[in-house]
Amino acid sequence: MHDRIVYLERLVMSLIPVSARASPPGSVAATPSQGLLAASDPGPTLRPGPGPHSVPAPASGAKPEPVADPISASATMITRTEAAPSAAEPNPPIDVESDCGSMRMSPSELRYVGGDHWAAILESIANLKDHFDREERFRLAQDEQDTLGGGAEANDVLRHRRRHTLLLYGCPLPASRAEILAALPPRSAVDRYVSRYFNRLDLVHCIVHGPSFLREYETFWTNPSSVPIIWVGLLFSMICLALLASDPLDTAHGDPEHRSLQVDLYREKTVQCLLLGEYTKSGPYVLETVVHYIYIELNLRGDADKDIWLLFALEVNLAMRMGYHRDPSHFPGISPLQSEMRRRLWAIVLQGDILVSTQMGMPRMISDWKWDTAEPRNLSDADLDENTAELPPPRPETELTPALGIIGRRRMYIALGAICDVTAAVQPCSYAEIMRVDGILHQAAANIPAPLKPKPMAISITDAPEVIMARLFIAHLFYKGQIMLHRRFLYLESPSRDKDMFAYSRTTCLEASLAALELRNILDEETRPGGELYMMRWRVSSVLNDTFLTATMVLCSLLHRGLTLHRDDEILSALRRARTIWMRASSSSHEAKRAAETVSIVLARAGEGRSSIQDQQNMNKTKHSEQECETDAAGLQPGSEGADPELEAPLQDDLTTLGIGAFDPDRFVMPGLLGGFTPPHALGNTISFSASPGMDSLDVPLDEWVNMTDGSGTNW
Repeated sequence: MHDRIVYLERLVMSLIPVSARASPPGSVAATPSQGLLAASDPGPTLRPGPGPHSVPAPASGAKPEPVADPISASATMITRTEAAPSAAEPNPPIDVESDCGSMRMSPSELRYVGGDHWAAILESIANLKDHFDREERFRLAQDEQDTLGGGAEANDVLRHRRRHTLLLYGCPLPASRAEILAALPPRSAVDRYVSRYFNRLDLVHCIVHGPSFLREYETFWTNPSSVPIIWVGLLFSMICLALLASDPLDTAHGDPEHRSLQVDLYREKTVQCLLLGEYTKSGPYVLETVVHYIYIELNLRGDADKDIWLLFALEVNLAMRMGYHRDPSHFPGISPLQSEMRRRLWAIVLQGDILVSTQMGMPRMISDWKWDTAEPRNLSDADLDENTAELPPPRPETELTPALGIIGRRRMYIALGAICDVTAAVQPCSYAEIMRVDGILHQAAANIPAPLKPKPMAISITDAPEVIMARLFIAHLFYKGQIMLHRRFLYLESPSRDKDMFAYSRTTCLEASLAALELRNILDEETRPGGELYMMRWRVSSVLNDTFLTATMVLCSLLHRGLTLHRDDEILSALRRARTIWMRASSSSHEAKRAAETVSIVLARAGEGRSSIQDQQNMNKTKHSEQECETDAAGLQPGSEGADPELEAPLQDDLTTLGIGAFDPDRFVMPGLLGGFTPPHALGNTISFSASPGMDSLDVPLDEWVNMTDGSGTNW
């Protein structure tokens, strides 16, 4: 009988509209943890869910173990969607919240995020939802007006920020292969782009075997028609990524429009090569080019974007169609070099799936039972070539190679995958299972190679920026996993009155959130001009910011509810610093703007700081003054065209004209202005493109390029 009453109570509560559940003034409401049996039952076993409420579980003869249940109140979704729209707003967006996540429905969009997503956490903070609902309705109305042709001039500033993903929405096809080749800069410029790619882009360059690529590179300049068009697309994607990772010292132009044209040109040519090469046939160089292209699109956006998530789904399916999810040892016909590069590339695919799926608040696409590809070996590119008959033994994990970063991140992604499966599961799991997965995360962190383990910045000053950033990135993954796994237990009542069963989860989530924001402070300081990580600032993308946004929302929620575990001062200090960082980024990120406003409101209610409006006004004044100073320093006239919003994204900073280098590759933007690409055979097989009249060519012999591999891990 007890179980049946509990079942009926849950059924009734799920059918009552959320607005009707609030008790009238003066009445005593039964909380979900008390229920209808509060007067007669000493306290049923709780079913902790991802939301702020505890749901009674059926009692039995033996006391059941608490379970983490992401499913409850599903009928609430139906009830709230039936609410009548207000007269003032004929089609207002409808928010449907439950412990399963958050869903927003409007005439133009249907959007869901899981309960662990930072946006769902924000919506759980009472009284803040209405504030952002009004802002969202204004944004949707503005988007509709822009679509109909209104507000075009005012929207010019956002044009680049809203660019579509060309591979999904299409782009003009070139008339011929020659038209694509005409878009290439001169050889001396491309050489520098390739050098930047292999020396700065540690996240992606490890999927391209340096010595093999350089041999193909030399062949291409000798006879451009000898390589597949997809390979040309790979080259364009490398050029584009190298441009995005450039700093002001690498560029001759401080004009944002110039840089934007370069990015658009190389991005478009990459997609055109994929289309001409019929990339869905999954031929050679296809997956590498697609991975590069998606990273380009990802780094052009300051916020999470559904198009990027859809592109990663395309990447995952291409990889599986090409068999990357099965270890090459099953197929004797695959050479040792190809086997090792396939293992590296699959690790990159796993990485993208975990990071972007969690950024979008969605389940991951690659489950563990779908793949068995082994971990790459710790080998440098010099250890491998096309004639390798058998893979050499791996180098010690104390030795840095390009593969070591992949190995360390892959171990963390396997643990994060287990966390994703638990948090996104539609069936409840026991708290013992949560703690088992927590052990997997800690074991993965313990197995990180020694050079990549966390290390204080004060004793990292002799380390390369790439190594420091790799450490911070892995630390960010650890904090991300802790927050994802334990956040749902922050506000749950313990089933035991004598012991707080969830104390570990509460403390872990709080400490991980504080540590994540401290890491954000380090990145903010060290990626500024003069900082140790200035050359790596392009790595601070929307994917990283997703973890920091989640940590910010967790602390805001704790402070708002007054459940700070007696660490008010630490939380207030972390939020004040986070507000400054988010306000600085709000001009190029809608998510950062939303986070800054949230923190300002929460701090104001806690008696800290000023209102979000006043903070934003002061921040805008400060930014305007800084821009005027930068404009004067650059020798530009006050009131001239401001910085392109694209350059305010995490990957790009304002460029300052510091002198035009004779061989600077960024000078070569529009091939039509420079005579375009001239096939080397038309010049008598002379592979020499001087950057300017009277200057010597900077051609680099193949042997010198190959010898750049020095085993330090910073090159190939």
